[in-house]
Amino acid sequence: MACPTRQPVTFDIEVPDPAAVLVDYDQIQVHRSVSGSGGPYAEVTTATTRIPLQAGVTSYAYEDPNGSTTYYYRFRFYNSTTLATSAFSDPVPGAVDPALEILSVEELKELYLFGIDLSDDAGNPFPPAIFEHYIRSAVSALEHRLDIPIRKIEVEQERQDYYREDYQNYLWIELDQHPVIEIDQVTIVLPGESVVQVFERDWIHIDRLTGQLQLVPGTGTAGTILLGASGAWLPLIYGNNRYIPDVFRISYKAGFGKPSPRAFERNIADESVPVSVPHPRLDRDQEVIKDIVGKVASFGPFNIAGDLIVGAGIASKSIGIDGLSQSISTTSSATNAGFGARLVQYSKELKEMLPELKRYYQGIKMRVA
Repeated sequence: MACPTRQPVTFDIEVPDPAAVLVDYDQIQVHRSVSGSGGPYAEVTTATTRIPLQAGVTSYAYEDPNGSTTYYYRFRFYNSTTLATSAFSDPVPGAVDPALEILSVEELKELYLFGIDLSDDAGNPFPPAIFEHYIRSAVSALEHRLDIPIRKIEVEQERQDYYREDYQNYLWIELDQHPVIEIDQVTIVLPGESVVQVFERDWIHIDRLTGQLQLVPGTGTAGTILLGASGAWLPLIYGNNRYIPDVFRISYKAGFGKPSPRAFERNIADESVPVSVPHPRLDRDQEVIKDIVGKVASFGPFNIAGDLIVGAGIASKSIGIDGLSQSISTTSSATNAGFGARLVQYSKELKEMLPELKRYYQGIKMRVA
């Protein structure tokens, strides 16, 4: 059996009513199983690292630096004075930072830092935290530069307004985030939070690249409600209103990632299966995005390694033994790094790629129906 890949994973903890919990407990214990959800479990926090509960705080996160997505985690509340404990939460697998799903530390080293001595003067390898930091930083910078989500994000109940003209054109809606991976649910919610319609999956039509959503009536149980025809019940409720805020609620996933299994099938009775469509361009774009992230993320490790070629801040070094001498010179200086040639090449490639991608995605964003 292959050993699981060790990597930092995050375990999210929700405390809906912290005031009630704080009556009996003051800390959170985290337990981990390396053998599946059934256990056995062992505590990975200690007396000094247990998470302190705070008044009014409902969300906590525990990061396991030696975790794996195959490991399971659960928590319980703990009283550090009486040693009382609560029941355990349900076990869940650890979650990897979404940025590291775009490019892993191993891929960064093998594809973009190949041939570089990634250790300090004492021979100690650079800690994984260095590479993780620069990957996260590169992904964040690219998201700001392109103004789109790169990491997979889950959007819950995004609110979209009702416009009569769009309603009569099969409910044309432009989602706030794109590219879209898949649509989980589309509903109509009237003021007062009354859900009057959950649209069937075969009504949902999505352009994943642009985030443009349309609802085209099908032949299912709700098929008798035809948009713009007998489905004019919505405008009838509000008379001649041309605009109603926050009527549509859409839950979906955006960013770069693979849709769920069976999401491409249109005739599934199970409404819980998300809806998506194939898009070969997006599949190709994922490799382009990974390449850009890799090049940007490599700058930090390259600069650190360049400084350490002969010692931080040293451009040359001479060694003398019994009349024999040897000099070592590097390109390190106030304006050059030890691996300047590769950095220059990466910079040139990025200057060619980024403007094209920016025009492509920002142009898409300005598209109208």
